[in-house]
Amino acid sequence: MGQTPRMPDVGVMIVVATVAMELDRATARLNQLGVRDVQVFAPNTTRRVLVGAVDDEAAAGPLAMQLRSEGMLATTRPNAGVRLAAWRRRTAPVTFGDRLTVCFAWSEDDRCDMPGVIELGAGGFGSGDHPTTRLLIEQLMQRILGGERVLDVGCGSGVLALAALELGSTSAVGVDIDPAAVEATRAHAALNGMADRMVATSGPLEAVETAFDVVLANIARGAIVELAADLVRLVAPGGWLAVSGISPSQCSQVGDFLRPLVEIDRCTEGEWSTLVVARPC
Repeated sequence: MGQTPRMPDVGVMIVVATVAMELDRATARLNQLGVRDVQVFAPNTTRRVLVGAVDDEAAAGPLAMQLRSEGMLATTRPNAGVRLAAWRRRTAPVTFGDRLTVCFAWSEDDRCDMPGVIELGAGGFGSGDHPTTRLLIEQLMQRILGGERVLDVGCGSGVLALAALELGSTSAVGVDIDPAAVEATRAHAALNGMADRMVATSGPLEAVETAFDVVLANIARGAIVELAADLVRLVAPGGWLAVSGISPSQCSQVGDFLRPLVEIDRCTEGEWSTLVVARPC
């Protein structure tokens, strides 16, 4: 809120996201670790972001990793100039219409007026800025009516499942072959107060037995083809499947692998496309 204070002239800053009630403890820990000139930002009524300087630029990355190992939402950022401007563009909140925003927890941006904020920390692919993620979130905004059970295949950061929950889905399951992605999805569900509605697992897709109203797969064409039988199997009657991470020229071919589901939509942004298929009631 307000203008960012001028920070000391060093190359890299430590940034920690916390909440108001943990502010004193987080500040004390940064001081204990030698982080100096700590500034505090209040992006909304509960979130607090601490930004401080370190004397040894090479130590900033390991220090952020240490703080994350202690359960803190920590990262590094440039202090000033072109690099800082590029970092802020890369990590800027992504807003979808008037219903949803994906935002890093350590963002200093005022989000009091941002709709449906989902906060992310470190870990897992997907922050809302990549076209494949954006296309799927836009499909969720169009099609989620409320009460759906959602499966996110290749969940990455969990952002798609969390978006579905924010938009009104009842429950979500995230599946990923990368244990770090599963850990990130669980952490992000807890960060957003959705841990009781979200399950993340690294088990094989073939082990999932329950059908879902919505199935999402932001994975490459080869993975979609490999998993096609299970993707189709897991769509409940009246449900739909959206796949992304494919090119416009691959849509028809991918659709053939997803039969007997019927194509109901496809959309493209640049070199990326999303295909939506459904199982009639």
